[in-house]
Amino acid sequence: MNTTMFAVALAAFVTGLIVLARRGGGPEKATPRHIFGMMAVALGLFLFVFSIGLGGTA
Repeated sequence: MNTTMFAVALAAFVTGLIVLARRGGGPEKATPRHIFGMMAVALGLFLFVFSIGLGGTA
């Protein structure tokens, strides 16, 4: 497993979870926050799978 890619994946995943867990603001702020949080979680999961794939080819 590529350690650098794994670290970036973990950072993106955790950032997405933190953004999704935040409350506050009105509906006009909640929707973009929800979209960004879900995209960050998806990016983290994708990079995690990608780092596993990179580790298999080394």
